[in-house]
Amino acid sequence: MTMSQVRKGYREFKFSWKTAIHFIYFILLIYFAGYFLSQCKTTYYFPIKEVKIAGVQHLNHNEVQRLLTPLVSKGFFAINVEHIKESLAQFSWVADVSVRRLWPNQILIQVVEKSPLALWNEGKLLSTSGQLFSPPPETYPADLPQFLGPEGTQLKMMENYAKISAILAPLHFTIKRFEFTRGQTWIFLLNNGIKLNVGHKDVLTRVNDFVKVYPKIIGNRASEVEGVDLRYSNGLAVRWKTTV
Repeated sequence: MTMSQVRKGYREFKFSWKTAIHFIYFILLIYFAGYFLSQCKTTYYFPIKEVKIAGVQHLNHNEVQRLLTPLVSKGFFAINVEHIKESLAQFSWVADVSVRRLWPNQILIQVVEKSPLALWNEGKLLSTSGQLFSPPPETYPADLPQFLGPEGTQLKMMENYAKISAILAPLHFTIKRFEFTRGQTWIFLLNNGIKLNVGHKDVLTRVNDFVKVYPKIIGNRASEVEGVDLRYSNGLAVRWKTTV
């Protein structure tokens, strides 16, 4: 290798103050940007001025406000979205929740509440997804049907409730109390006050037969009927109220 070749290589890799200064500026820019973001996440820069909540029907608004106030009293970048979601998910009514920030000063919260189907054994609520939950009693919706049954039978009861309700629909009847006993017997009370004892066999068939003969046997005399026994293989028995 000749000296001219060495000098040529040296010139190609020679130190440049201009390049070094640009590199230092770049490092400082990254450092200050990182420092600024870290400060934003731990301070009250860009304070939240508005919190919008959608989907709340049964939740206690005062309790929700009391929970959210300290969580949103921070800067835009300091808000912990996951913490807000986890905190709201602790309410019995909440099935799902999403939280997002909207620049420059808003928090948007979408709550999905559980949809109640019935009261369960007088102490809990049964959701349309088959989940039992226990919110504060004062938040229970009015006019829910009452389900009475052994623990673990709620899905079976939900299935039969839907089928039987569909069979009763032509008579415009609804079920107020729906009971499945430990002896596997189905008993339910209609909204017109008539109590049906269906037994444990051919439940849907027996209810369907009841609907067919109801106009002829009972008709507009529902107020005089105390109950109907459908446990017969070839008919039914009507128990009329006694009059004094």
